[in-house]
Amino acid sequence: MIGTIIRKEIVSNLLSYKFFIVILLASLLIFTSLFVMVRDFKGRQADYELIRPQPNDPIAVLPPNPLSVFAKGLDDAMTRSFEVSIIGIEVRAGRQSGNVIFSFFPSPDFVYVVKVVLSLVALLFGFDQISREKEAGTLKLIFANSLSRASVLAGKWLGNFLSLALPFLLVTLLGIALMSLDPALRPSGSVLGRLALLIAMSLVYIALFLSLGMLVSSITRRSASSLVILLFIWSLLVFVLPNLGTLLARQFVDVPSVRALSEKREQIWTREVLMRYTDKTDNWDARIKAMNAEFDRMEEDYRNKFDRLVRVSKTINRLSPAASFVYASTEIAGTGIGEESLFKREVIRYKNRYLEDVRSGIKAHPAFAYRYRSIGQVMAEGGLFDVAWLLVFNIVFFAASYAAVVRYDVR
Repeated sequence: MIGTIIRKEIVSNLLSYKFFIVILLASLLIFTSLFVMVRDFKGRQADYELIRPQPNDPIAVLPPNPLSVFAKGLDDAMTRSFEVSIIGIEVRAGRQSGNVIFSFFPSPDFVYVVKVVLSLVALLFGFDQISREKEAGTLKLIFANSLSRASVLAGKWLGNFLSLALPFLLVTLLGIALMSLDPALRPSGSVLGRLALLIAMSLVYIALFLSLGMLVSSITRRSASSLVILLFIWSLLVFVLPNLGTLLARQFVDVPSVRALSEKREQIWTREVLMRYTDKTDNWDARIKAMNAEFDRMEEDYRNKFDRLVRVSKTINRLSPAASFVYASTEIAGTGIGEESLFKREVIRYKNRYLEDVRSGIKAHPAFAYRYRSIGQVMAEGGLFDVAWLLVFNIVFFAASYAAVVRYDVR
């Protein structure tokens, strides 16, 4: 009997103009996003080929991540040029377009399209599943049968989820297949594995908002009321809470600006240079070593404060499932906050090794190299929590929908 309800929901969606409009819109946005992000990736890859450091070059540069096509995250920050000098690490600006208009209209990646558009589409599929049946007078006929209310709810949920998931998977897999035709973008086995996890995360996220839509539909009597309430909740979860959490975190954790840190290094360097000319007997090499140690302490203090700010921000932002989805997706893709933090620490270690080799008279220096964390490491260091948190949201919303349907007055 559940199978009959599933088929009924799928057929109803296929016969609805709403289905084709939202699916066409989502497909257009996904294809456009992949097309634009592929061009962005190839442009950054061409730039990397021009500035790729050679052995002995005191420069740390990371090539763009192929998965940034789907989850851009902090890839721009990680692929900038980090130049080692005696006063620390000088960061060069990343790739920028010559047309300033592009600064006003940043390109949305696949994760952004799923986070904003597909979540809204899921709400449109779920907002009237119960209230519409009540308004049409068919709900009491359905519940008059021997089929339990839980089975009705499960059948409706599965029918609408399949109506969303199958076109989404078809469009996404087609986009990946078209990308693979380009030799420069042909994904490796590890990249395909991460892509599969990213798509699975997207399906969990879409299911969450479908469950939320059915929950609100189960506690309201009119579809119009359900839609208004859901639009308010959607804007709160997707836009307000993630930004509000970051603002609140800054009230609890004080982090100096990068500009202040750079100016402090310049002041220390100027002071040491002046002392060298005023005190000829001073050991310059020892002072340089002490100065670099002081720079390292400043950098470590800054990173510790920044990491504390990130932890507080993430804790508050996780009140929104959209934030957990972005955190998990970018970490899986290798463009998340955790990966960026580890990469910056590797750059600092490279700087220390390079300067120590220079002081020791070693002339052969290996080029900078960085290895992304494995999926196991990503999950162990926070990714699994965000995945589990999204599943908890799903379970809670569906369980609340069941409780509401059991008590729903069909008259």
